[in-house]
Amino acid sequence: MLYHTHESKPWNPWIAKVFYRRGLIETWGRGTLKIANLMKAAGLPVPTLHENTGNVVMTFKLPEQRGGVNEGVNEGVNEGVNEGVNEGVNALFALISQHQGMRVPALAEAFKTSPKNIERWLSQLRKAGQIEFIGSPKTGGYYPIQ
Repeated sequence: MLYHTHESKPWNPWIAKVFYRRGLIETWGRGTLKIANLMKAAGLPVPTLHENTGNVVMTFKLPEQRGGVNEGVNEGVNEGVNEGVNEGVNALFALISQHQGMRVPALAEAFKTSPKNIERWLSQLRKAGQIEFIGSPKTGGYYPIQ
């Protein structure tokens, strides 16, 4: 039933409302549907659901492994994740190249993502030797290395 449109009954509606208002969840009652659709889109089997003493257990079946220990998993799931991260990192480098001296809050605003995410991307660009931070911690910004 959870893989079809269904009524949602959160265990604690007050906590669910707080999560919704903070933007941590878009709504309740769609999680299992969303997981099933994302798994199908990734070419992976839909997780199985089992009821166990009033609780629901969701089991994910990983793709069969070929070669290395995690090779099968890395090819499917991590490839898509890395692709998305690389796109973000490349777009961040392009923005810094066009608008030099930007700081983390402005970059997070421009990408509509968290400052923590921007910091991860910046770390990758610094390790690759593509950008540098110039100036004091309060007034400095990020610049491409030329």
